[in-house]
Amino acid sequence: MVSTPEQVSEYFEIRWHGRGGQGAVTGAKSLAECVQGTGRNVVAFPEYGPERRGAPVKAFNRFSEKPIRIHTPVTNPDVVIVIDATLLPLPAVKEGIDEHTIFIVNIEKTPDEVRALLGLDNHVVTVAANRISHALFKREIPNSTMLGAFAKVAPHIIGVEKLKQEAAHVIAGLLGQELVEKNLQAVQQGHDLCRIG
Repeated sequence: MVSTPEQVSEYFEIRWHGRGGQGAVTGAKSLAECVQGTGRNVVAFPEYGPERRGAPVKAFNRFSEKPIRIHTPVTNPDVVIVIDATLLPLPAVKEGIDEHTIFIVNIEKTPDEVRALLGLDNHVVTVAANRISHALFKREIPNSTMLGAFAKVAPHIIGVEKLKQEAAHVIAGLLGQELVEKNLQAVQQGHDLCRIG
């Protein structure tokens, strides 16, 4: 587990980076619905640039023990989730981070290799979410795997067992009951197979 604050201060904030059609927005919404099951207040919302498939997309989560009254984009994320590793060179990925920000990246490389790419000393978690999802679904659907990696990094927000319990309901509502089991396998594998550095 990466060291993170043991409790949510005022807000625990996440910024997702992906490309249109890769599921960053769905991932943020799904995580919010799962964390809501822990009793926390949650928000999830996207920020679209050019609305076309393949264009960079950002999405945000904000979690708190208290009511959340702000709905502005996350500018100082606790966690940055990068679904598409080709976005790593973009300045937007590092915008507003500090030394405590944790990166979770869908990539085959090691955390040390990603740190070198970013030019940072931050904690990095890598997970081969495309490979894992391709083995399960025969195509690249990395969201559930990324959620599992998040649970490994931030069990004080949601642990993997609670995540799977909540995700079963969320996925059934979103995709149908027949896809629940494979998505729960993806969550577990993301948790178990991510590399922390």
